[in-house]
Amino acid sequence: MLKKIASLSLILLISCQKNETVHRNNEEPKAFEEKSIDLGRLKSGNDLVEDLFQELVDKSPELKNLENELKELKTRDTTDIFYNYNQKSEDYYASANRHINSIRDSVMKQKISNLIAKSEEKYSIQKSNVENLTKTINQKRTEISDYYNTLKIVLTIPLIEQYQKQHLPNKAPFEKLIEKENSLIEKVKQNTLSY
Repeated sequence: MLKKIASLSLILLISCQKNETVHRNNEEPKAFEEKSIDLGRLKSGNDLVEDLFQELVDKSPELKNLENELKELKTRDTTDIFYNYNQKSEDYYASANRHINSIRDSVMKQKISNLIAKSEEKYSIQKSNVENLTKTINQKRTEISDYYNTLKIVLTIPLIEQYQKQHLPNKAPFEKLIEKENSLIEKVKQNTLSY
């Protein structure tokens, strides 16, 4: 766990330093460009954090390697082994219980019901270790996702802040428009018949 945090911190530090270099060069991210139809933006669903982060990935070998490692981590391939195995057992016990319900002899029905219950209990104990490992894998996958989303936000905040600083609209056109609106309001009032 500490190794993961240290690795992410190192990547963050390196990437932030590279972000500063990008800002010094006044190289504005393409995600901020105004385009009438941008197919790339449509594909990502107008997710500015993703667009900005992808530009950082394209410029950073460390981030590109991290992206590749994340794509190569196929936890479902492993967890599905257990889920498929477990599903067969669950299906068997569900089927066995349906069959038990068709037994008319109450004594035999109870014996078989107890037999199935003991088998299910034994199976539950038998699978518990692998089931716990599967839960751990899923928790780790969630943790990786949380850290990855955090990384995206932390690395893209300087980009949006730089954009905000450089592109804050001048207030003069807004003030002029308000003056025109006030003038028009007065003209409309003057031409409105008294009611």
